[in-house]
Amino acid sequence: MKSRPLSPNFIVFCLLCVFFIISFLSALLLSTTYDEARNYNYGKSIVSGDSNRPGDISILDGTRIDGSMMAASALNAIPFMIASFLGDSGFSLLLSSIITARMVTIIFSVLAALLIFRWSRELYGFAAALFSLLLYIFDPNIIAHSQLVTTDMYAWGTTLLVFYCSWKFAKDRTWKNGLIWALALGISSLAKYTTVILIPLSMLSIFIYDLPQFIQNYKDRPVASIKNIFGKHLGYFGLSVAVSILLINIGFLFNRSFMRFGEYDFYSQLLQGIQARLPWLDNVPVPVPFPYMEGFDLTYYYSEEGLAFGNTYLLGELRDGTDGFDGYYIIASFFKTPFAAQLIVAGAFYIYLSNKERCKKFFTDEVFLLLPIAFFFVYFNFLFSINIGIRYYLVLFPILYVFSGSLFSSWTTFSNNQKIASAALIVFLIASTLSYFHNFIPYFNEFLLDRKMAYKILADSNIDYGQSQYRLKTFMTEHP
Repeated sequence: MKSRPLSPNFIVFCLLCVFFIISFLSALLLSTTYDEARNYNYGKSIVSGDSNRPGDISILDGTRIDGSMMAASALNAIPFMIASFLGDSGFSLLLSSIITARMVTIIFSVLAALLIFRWSRELYGFAAALFSLLLYIFDPNIIAHSQLVTTDMYAWGTTLLVFYCSWKFAKDRTWKNGLIWALALGISSLAKYTTVILIPLSMLSIFIYDLPQFIQNYKDRPVASIKNIFGKHLGYFGLSVAVSILLINIGFLFNRSFMRFGEYDFYSQLLQGIQARLPWLDNVPVPVPFPYMEGFDLTYYYSEEGLAFGNTYLLGELRDGTDGFDGYYIIASFFKTPFAAQLIVAGAFYIYLSNKERCKKFFTDEVFLLLPIAFFFVYFNFLFSINIGIRYYLVLFPILYVFSGSLFSSWTTFSNNQKIASAALIVFLIASTLSYFHNFIPYFNEFLLDRKMAYKILADSNIDYGQSQYRLKTFMTEHP
């Protein structure tokens, strides 16, 4: 009697469970990292009804106001909020712990993994989606930052969601899909300030999708076609901005929303310059909460002054914090992304660009993948001055892994040798990643032969994010 093959859904469920277990077991063994306490405390403050940022900007230490803290951290504090209703008990202490807060991030990363599988399957089929999923759940950098109380995971997860919803909305222009798309953009605004760019970027992807039809209509009715596309996209822009502003206000508890622009005491040269050059803006109400504008201003100010992260380091060269390295994240990815994943990504681009039939789908499908990939590649490597960890660059990876699944879209036509080679790459990927269990943050691939030499290539949160204090104390106790 033949055994029944495993159902696709069961396979995916098992892989997601593996990802959750690896992340959870790793999280149990890590000490609190440098940014987690601030993010968690801010999240607890929000769920307690206060979205003000604690600290003093004049103090350049751990009590300085952190402009990067976002409302998304309130998600990690939901168990804490539940615990506040339970009184003093062992269970409430567990709910309030940093481990439970980390579990929230892990759960959301599992949901992002599921979305990667779904999108890749809708584009390229089950086999391709399985490879996309495997690339994500066995990426050591993804695992490392899926288990922390920071906003990095929320940034890459909501970015993925935005472009998936953009793709769905472009193909089916219903009010439901449009509202879901706008909600995705609004939610992303609560994760990181860099996600503000998703509104114009998402709209551009939809415009490119519409471009072939617009060109065709323009030949017959030039004026009407221009009015039509301009009117539609103006409506999309208005909807996305309105919903984003609403969700930002909800996330930051409507804290001093609609303060006049002139009432702000900005620190960044950017916003100070706008106040000085455009005095007529002084009486214009700002439709977002004070903590949101304050955080944007401080984040930009710290970046201008190099106060946010100190010196930057790459390949033995130390630079002032205001002077970043061009191509920093290309080099960081070369050493910190598993070699097998790099081969699959390179293969996906090669096959796509060399196949004219696949390139024809750019306007209908791949634009929603390749546009954000291209933008974030250029932005982070040549325009972004913060060079302190690959975690900032991870916003690119989930979308990249969806696209990489295209390499296996013709899986049924693969020869046995091709299937064996593909399986071997995945085995290599898993072995390389798990060789760093349970501490995935300092992962370097096989291009670094001696792991003890990692400090000669990269520094900061690429290696040490404060996650190994428990092991350090144990080592010092055993070696007094």
